[in-house]
Amino acid sequence: MRTASMAIARSLSILGHPLVVVPVAVATLVLHENTSSAVSIVSMICGIAGVVLAFSFWQVRRGHWQHIDASARAERRSLNLFLAIVLFLGAAAAFYQLPGPGLSLGLLLSGLLIVAVMFVSLWVKLSLHASFAAFAVLLLWPLKLWCVALASLAALGICWSRVVLGRHTIVEVLGGSFLGGLFGACFWLVLRPHG
Repeated sequence: MRTASMAIARSLSILGHPLVVVPVAVATLVLHENTSSAVSIVSMICGIAGVVLAFSFWQVRRGHWQHIDASARAERRSLNLFLAIVLFLGAAAAFYQLPGPGLSLGLLLSGLLIVAVMFVSLWVKLSLHASFAAFAVLLLWPLKLWCVALASLAALGICWSRVVLGRHTIVEVLGGSFLGGLFGACFWLVLRPHG
C-alpha cells in the first residue's frame, strides 16, 4: 500500500509542477474567454516554461545541479531567481505586445509570488507546488463551478503529494496554499476594475 501511495504521490507531484499547472490554468482561462490573442498568450506561457526547462537542463549538464528538479537549497534558489526574472520579463513583454492586462498581471504576480516564497524561506520553506496550485485555482474562479471544483481537487492532490513525499510539512503546504490563494485573489481584485 505504501508503494502505491508513493507512486501516486510522485505522479501528482510531477503533474502538479508549477511549469505544468500554471500554463494549463492560463490556457484554460484564455480559451474560455475566446480572446483573439489566445494563440499568442498560450505560446508565450509555453515559451516561458520552455526557457525555464532549458535553463534547468543546462544547469544539470554543466554539473551545477544534481537533478532537473533543483532539490538542493542552492539549486532551488538559483532556479527561483531565474524563474522570477523570466516571469518579470514576460510580464513586460506581454504588457507591450498583447491587448489587455490579464497575462502581464498574471506573470507579474507569478514572479512576485516566487519572490515572496524566497523571502519567507528565511523562516519556513513554503511549497511552490502548493502556492501555484492555489494560484491556479483562483485564476480559474470565474469559470464554471465544476472547473473550479476539479482544479481545487487537483490542488488538494498536489498538496497531499508534497507531504507524502516528504518534500514539505503540512504547515509548509498550507502556508504555500494561503500565499498562492492570496496572490490569485489579488489578480482578480486588480484586473476586475480594468476588465
